[in-house]
Amino acid sequence: MSETDSKHTAQNLMMVHGLRAGAVVQEHIAEARQQGDVSGLEKWQNVESAIAELRRSGAGHSQKA
Repeated sequence: MSETDSKHTAQNLMMVHGLRAGAVVQEHIAEARQQGDVSGLEKWQNVESAIAELRRSGAGHSQKA
């Protein structure tokens, strides 16, 4: 998954889940880890990083809980 795809996924998750977006990503990370899905794990870790970056930059300012 490219950086642009990760950012787009992060933005969508933040729009849909608001402040819970990080928790949703953590669930996906745990599932990928449990299943031994290395590429899925990498994908969701990249999305997690994109969410953190968007929040730092103020671009992910949705406050939906």
